[in-house]
Amino acid sequence: MTKLKAVMFDLYGTLIDIRTNENRDETFESLSRFLEYRRVFVSGKELKELYFSEVNQQFARSREKYPEIDVARAFRQVLQNRAQTTDRYLAMITTQLYRSLCREKMQLFEDIFWTLNEFRKDYRLGIVTDAQRLYCNPEMRSLRIEDFFDAIVISSNYGFRKPDSRLFHIVLAMLDIPASAAAYIGNNYHTDIVGAKAAGLAVAGLIRQSEKDMQGHSNEPAPDFVSNDLHDAFKWISENTEI
Repeated sequence: MTKLKAVMFDLYGTLIDIRTNENRDETFESLSRFLEYRRVFVSGKELKELYFSEVNQQFARSREKYPEIDVARAFRQVLQNRAQTTDRYLAMITTQLYRSLCREKMQLFEDIFWTLNEFRKDYRLGIVTDAQRLYCNPEMRSLRIEDFFDAIVISSNYGFRKPDSRLFHIVLAMLDIPASAAAYIGNNYHTDIVGAKAAGLAVAGLIRQSEKDMQGHSNEPAPDFVSNDLHDAFKWISENTEI
C-alpha cells in the first residue's frame, strides 16, 4: 500500500459548487455605473470590449503551454489606458465586483466539512486550483474552509494553469513532502489527473463524474479511482493507502 502524508484538492467543482457567467452585458453596465463614482467614464459596451481585448492580449503574450491570465492586471491595464489612473485599489475592487456580479451560484458541496475534518486527522491538506487570487482566498474564507489547508496554490499567481506539473511541485515544496507521499482529488480528467500524474503523485482520483464525462477520458494516464463524491474518495484512500 502507498504511504501518504498529504492530500491535495482541486477547488471549484470539487469542493465548491459554483456557476458563473463572465460575458453578460448587464455585468459590464453595472461596472460602468460603479466606475462613474470614481470619475471613470466608460460605457458598459466599451468596458467589455477593452477588458476582453486585454485578456486576449495576455494569452497572446504568454509563452506558457497552459497560460493563465490575471484578471486584476487586465482591469488595471484597462483603467490605466482608458482613464489614465494607476489606482491599484480601484482595479482590485473593480475585479472583485466583477466576480460578484458574474456569480450565479456558489456553495459547498454537502459532504465537504465532515470529509475535510476526517482527512485532516491523518494528513496535511493542500489546494491546487486554476483560479484568480482576488477571488479564491475571499471565497474560501466566506465559505469557512480556508483554515483546513496548510498550503494553497492559485494559478493566477504563476501565469500558468493545470495540467502544468509545476503547480503540483510548488504545493509539494510548500508542504515539504515528496510526490510519492501525496494524493490529489479533482473533478476534471484533463487538468487534474493528467497534471497530478505528470507531477508523479502517488494517487490521483476523480469525483463527481457523469457518464458523459467518463466517456471523454483517455486510457493513459488512468485515474486511480473514480468516486461519487468527496466522502467516497475519503473511503477509497483510507482503504487503499496507509498513513
